[in-house]
Amino acid sequence: MILSNEPPICLIVDDDFINRFVLGKTLEFLNQSYQECENGEDAINWLKKTSYKDVIVLLDLNMPVMDGYDFLDFLKKHPKEFEHTNIQVVVISASSYSHFIEKMPNADIVQFLSKPVEKEQIKNAINESIELFKQ
Repeated sequence: MILSNEPPICLIVDDDFINRFVLGKTLEFLNQSYQECENGEDAINWLKKTSYKDVIVLLDLNMPVMDGYDFLDFLKKHPKEFEHTNIQVVVISASSYSHFIEKMPNADIVQFLSKPVEKEQIKNAINESIELFKQ
Protein backbone atom coordinates (compact mmCIF):
# COMPACT_ATOMS: atom_id res chain seq x y z
CA MET A 1 0.00 0.00 0.00
CA ILE A 2 1.15 3.51 -0.83
CA LEU A 3 0.55 6.07 1.89
CA SER A 4 -0.30 9.60 0.88
CA ASN A 5 -1.57 12.78 2.46
CA GLU A 6 -2.91 14.22 -0.78
CA PRO A 7 -6.63 13.84 -1.46
CA PRO A 8 -7.66 11.23 -4.02
CA ILE A 9 -8.65 12.10 -7.55
CA CYS A 10 -11.64 10.59 -9.33
CA LEU A 11 -11.26 9.27 -12.86
CA ILE A 12 -14.55 9.27 -14.77
CA VAL A 13 -14.48 6.55 -17.44
CA ASP A 14 -17.53 6.80 -19.68
CA ASP A 15 -17.95 7.10 -23.44
CA ASP A 16 -21.01 9.34 -23.14
CA PHE A 17 -20.22 13.06 -22.93
CA ILE A 18 -23.42 13.88 -21.06
CA ASN A 19 -22.73 11.23 -18.41
CA ARG A 20 -19.18 12.57 -17.95
CA PHE A 21 -20.52 16.14 -17.75
CA VAL A 22 -23.16 15.29 -15.12
CA LEU A 23 -20.71 13.25 -13.04
CA GLY A 24 -18.16 16.05 -13.32
CA LYS A 25 -20.68 18.60 -12.05
CA THR A 26 -21.56 16.27 -9.16
CA LEU A 27 -17.87 15.92 -8.26
CA GLU A 28 -17.40 19.69 -8.45
CA PHE A 29 -20.35 20.11 -6.07
CA LEU A 30 -18.61 17.65 -3.71
CA ASN A 31 -15.30 19.58 -4.04
CA GLN A 32 -13.72 16.47 -5.53
CA SER A 33 -11.02 16.80 -8.20
CA TYR A 34 -11.38 14.59 -11.26
CA GLN A 35 -10.17 13.69 -14.74
CA GLU A 36 -12.09 12.11 -17.61
CA CYS A 37 -11.48 9.26 -20.05
CA GLU A 38 -13.79 8.06 -22.83
CA ASN A 39 -13.00 4.34 -22.58
CA GLY A 40 -11.07 1.73 -20.64
CA GLU A 41 -8.00 1.89 -22.86
CA ASP A 42 -7.62 5.64 -22.27
CA ALA A 43 -8.11 5.03 -18.54
CA ILE A 44 -5.41 2.32 -18.47
CA ASN A 45 -2.99 4.68 -20.22
CA TRP A 46 -3.86 7.51 -17.81
CA LEU A 47 -3.41 5.26 -14.77
CA LYS A 48 -0.03 4.04 -16.01
CA LYS A 49 1.24 7.63 -16.21
CA THR A 50 -0.47 9.28 -13.24
CA SER A 51 1.46 10.66 -10.30
CA TYR A 52 -1.63 10.53 -8.07
CA LYS A 53 -1.30 8.03 -5.24
CA ASP A 54 -5.03 7.43 -4.67
CA VAL A 55 -7.42 7.15 -7.63
CA ILE A 56 -11.14 6.41 -7.49
CA VAL A 57 -12.29 5.14 -10.88
CA LEU A 58 -15.95 5.82 -11.68
CA LEU A 59 -16.41 3.18 -14.36
CA ASP A 60 -19.09 2.68 -16.98
CA LEU A 61 -19.33 -0.87 -18.32
CA ASN A 62 -20.59 -0.47 -21.88
CA MET A 63 -18.08 1.48 -23.97
CA PRO A 64 -16.35 1.07 -27.32
CA VAL A 65 -12.60 0.33 -27.68
CA MET A 66 -12.22 -1.20 -24.18
CA ASP A 67 -15.32 -1.71 -22.06
CA GLY A 68 -15.49 -1.72 -18.27
CA TYR A 69 -15.30 -5.51 -18.05
CA ASP A 70 -12.06 -5.61 -20.04
CA PHE A 71 -10.73 -2.68 -17.98
CA LEU A 72 -11.34 -4.57 -14.71
CA ASP A 73 -9.82 -7.71 -16.20
CA PHE A 74 -6.71 -5.77 -17.29
CA LEU A 75 -6.26 -4.29 -13.80
CA LYS A 76 -6.49 -7.74 -12.25
CA LYS A 77 -4.07 -9.36 -14.73
CA HIS A 78 -1.44 -6.58 -14.69
CA PRO A 79 -1.07 -5.40 -11.07
CA LYS A 80 2.64 -4.58 -11.46
CA GLU A 81 1.82 -1.85 -13.97
CA PHE A 82 -0.13 0.02 -11.30
CA GLU A 83 2.05 -0.47 -8.21
CA HIS A 84 2.68 3.28 -8.05
CA THR A 85 -0.95 4.05 -7.24
CA ASN A 86 -3.85 2.81 -5.12
CA ILE A 87 -6.94 2.21 -7.25
CA GLN A 88 -10.52 1.77 -6.06
CA VAL A 89 -13.25 1.15 -8.64
CA VAL A 90 -16.89 2.19 -8.42
CA VAL A 91 -19.01 0.82 -11.27
CA ILE A 92 -21.72 3.18 -12.51
CA SER A 93 -23.81 1.44 -15.13
CA ALA A 94 -27.19 1.04 -16.75
CA SER A 95 -26.53 -2.72 -16.75
CA SER A 96 -27.99 -4.75 -13.92
CA TYR A 97 -25.91 -5.80 -10.94
CA SER A 98 -26.94 -9.43 -11.45
CA HIS A 99 -25.61 -9.33 -15.04
CA PHE A 100 -22.37 -7.78 -13.80
CA ILE A 101 -21.88 -10.43 -11.10
CA GLU A 102 -22.72 -13.18 -13.57
CA LYS A 103 -20.05 -11.88 -15.95
CA MET A 104 -17.47 -10.91 -13.29
CA PRO A 105 -18.18 -12.83 -10.07
CA ASN A 106 -14.77 -12.00 -8.55
CA ALA A 107 -14.56 -8.35 -9.54
CA ASP A 108 -12.73 -6.17 -7.02
CA ILE A 109 -14.99 -3.12 -6.80
CA VAL A 110 -16.08 -0.80 -4.00
CA GLN A 111 -19.69 -0.41 -5.11
CA PHE A 112 -22.01 -0.99 -8.05
CA LEU A 113 -24.29 2.00 -8.70
CA SER A 114 -27.16 1.92 -11.18
CA LYS A 115 -27.67 4.88 -13.50
CA PRO A 116 -28.95 7.46 -12.94
CA VAL A 117 -27.00 8.08 -9.74
CA GLU A 118 -27.69 10.60 -7.00
CA LYS A 119 -25.12 12.93 -5.43
CA GLU A 120 -25.44 11.12 -2.11
CA GLN A 121 -24.59 7.77 -3.74
CA ILE A 122 -21.45 9.26 -5.31
CA LYS A 123 -20.49 10.90 -2.02
CA ASN A 124 -20.92 7.60 -0.14
CA ALA A 125 -18.90 5.66 -2.73
CA ILE A 126 -16.07 8.21 -2.55
CA ASN A 127 -16.07 8.11 1.25
CA GLU A 128 -16.01 4.31 1.24
CA SER A 129 -13.11 4.36 -1.23
CA ILE A 130 -11.19 6.81 0.95
CA GLU A 131 -11.65 4.50 3.94
CA LEU A 132 -10.30 1.60 1.88
CA PHE A 133 -7.21 3.67 0.97
CA LYS A 134 -6.49 3.99 4.71
CA GLN A 135 -6.45 0.22 5.28
